[in-house]
Amino acid sequence: MYQNIKKVTLLVFFLIAFNASSQDKKLDSLKNILNTKVPDTTKLQVLANIVNSVESTSKEYTLYNDKFKEIAEKLLKQKNLDEASRLNAVSAIGQHYVQKGFQVQYNDYISAIKYLNMSLPYFEAKKHRIYKASVLISLGVLYNKIGSAEIATANNFKALRIFEEEKHPSGISYATQTIANLYNEQKKYKEALQYYLKTYDIYFKKDDLLLQDNIQKVLLFKNISKCYQELKDCKLSESYLLKALALAKEINDFDSISEVYYEMGQFEIVCNANYNQALEYLQNSYSASEKLEKQAKSQISIGKVYIKLKAFDKAESYLQKGLENGKKIKNLKFQKEATDYLVELYKVNKQYDKAFEMKELNTAIKDSIKADLNKEILLKKQLQYDYENKEKLNKLLQEKKIDALKLKAQQKEATQNNWLIALSGVLMMVLLGGYFYYRNSKQKQAISTLEKNQIKQKLLISQMNPHFIFNSVQNIRTLIKDHQNNEAVDYLDRFSRLTRQILENSNENYISLEEEVEMLENYLSIQQLLYDNKFSYTIDVQEGIDKESVFLPPMLAQPFIENGIKHGLSNTSENGKISVHFYLKNDKLFFEVTDNGKGFDTDKKVSQHKSLAMNITKERLVTYTKNKDFEVQTENLINTDGAIAGAKVVFEIPYIYEN
Repeated sequence: MYQNIKKVTLLVFFLIAFNASSQDKKLDSLKNILNTKVPDTTKLQVLANIVNSVESTSKEYTLYNDKFKEIAEKLLKQKNLDEASRLNAVSAIGQHYVQKGFQVQYNDYISAIKYLNMSLPYFEAKKHRIYKASVLISLGVLYNKIGSAEIATANNFKALRIFEEEKHPSGISYATQTIANLYNEQKKYKEALQYYLKTYDIYFKKDDLLLQDNIQKVLLFKNISKCYQELKDCKLSESYLLKALALAKEINDFDSISEVYYEMGQFEIVCNANYNQALEYLQNSYSASEKLEKQAKSQISIGKVYIKLKAFDKAESYLQKGLENGKKIKNLKFQKEATDYLVELYKVNKQYDKAFEMKELNTAIKDSIKADLNKEILLKKQLQYDYENKEKLNKLLQEKKIDALKLKAQQKEATQNNWLIALSGVLMMVLLGGYFYYRNSKQKQAISTLEKNQIKQKLLISQMNPHFIFNSVQNIRTLIKDHQNNEAVDYLDRFSRLTRQILENSNENYISLEEEVEMLENYLSIQQLLYDNKFSYTIDVQEGIDKESVFLPPMLAQPFIENGIKHGLSNTSENGKISVHFYLKNDKLFFEVTDNGKGFDTDKKVSQHKSLAMNITKERLVTYTKNKDFEVQTENLINTDGAIAGAKVVFEIPYIYEN
């Protein structure tokens, strides 16, 4: 993956395949093409391959990279150039600056940053955004090297955003790991761990990775382990180290094996204080790799462990080897660390002459490190200076441009002043008129919507009233027909009270819970008479609810109670029960009605038993709650034998609390 990303940032997208075994011959062939009469688009492709093939430190590299830019600029001057070729030429100029940046990146950070920044405007086209993101990542690395962590972080996150927008998994992974490394250097281990784990999920979770990707996966596991170790979670730290070691052995990469064994040694020192086990791992690390850098690191750590074990002769031997290898690779950090412990060792052994000699060497190394640090600080200040100068220059050019525009505007104003004033006046009147018209329309619309909602609620209740009245009148006629005159009179008396309540409340959007309960009491007592007292009922309001202060839309519960009596108790001749319950749950008011009848028929949809009133009620609830997905919950009650023992209906009621 990382080789692919590097190609994105280093190569032009024109590639001509050729075998490495005849590299020189093919390079000569490519160079000869430039001397023939071929289109400039072909020359651009050829130059891309030449630049990619020659040594970046050679004069030849500079010559052909400059020629690459020259041909691209020549192409852009052609009048009839097609869009694809134009975009390729623009990108080629950007690639030229990228190549110049990478040519000097190891010895001149400032120039590298300058060239990479110069390349960015040439990658603005959508098809080149991946190039832009890759350059931003490289800029982040360089800014971090000179100590500008804030700018580095900003560039890395810009790159991550582009990779995410372009849905480029390897790019996203590359950006997240770079961000994680940056946080790790800053000792922000929680943030680093977050991005390391994200990197793993995005790209490294799969098994079919290339060798180079698997090497990166080993390093990723090692970094995750280190973060957990710093966060004092040794168990998770160890689990990731074991994963790293298993993968390193599977791909048989000696450098990776050496690196993992080194970290396992550090783990044993920090988490378990097991110096013998640490020594074994560090010895494995030392023997696994032939690279002097890895050997020096392992040798110095082995020396430190031998000091802990008071094996001073062995400690001196390994620290001296580490020091020598540090000198060979010119690594001042390794040299300082080795001399630090050698000074300590000689003092313990009372070898003061050697301790003094090593202390002098240690001081000289520290001075060199300090000098290098001062160079980095100077580089940073130089960068800031260059940046500020560039900003000042841009500001000055912008001010000059603004002054020129102002002068031009003043000249026009001198000849067109009257027209401008007139047009401004007309435009102001149009804008004011439009504003007042818009505000008036919005107010009318709001009032109209409110009135429509109120009318709709009254219409819904009025639709339900005739339905209920019709059923009640039919009941009275039946009683009279059956010569149950006393019951008919009693029924008529209760019905008249209930009718008056319904008519009074139909004009109200909300009534108190106390009034709703009173209506339900009248309704249930009427139904009880009609059904020859074959059922009893209870209406329960949860303790603590102030019935006079809770207001709810009227007549929401009645259709569901009616459904329970008519359908739920249809097969019951006696001992039927209807239970009504109002209760609060999570500050929401719920209505619940249960019966001990036959339950809902599982072979048919519950909706088949819904009355017109129930449908109207549901529509009212949808209107009140503004929730189109509002559902009335229905279920069968099951007894201890597993048989159906009744049915339950529950739904939330919108309410208002007034103290």
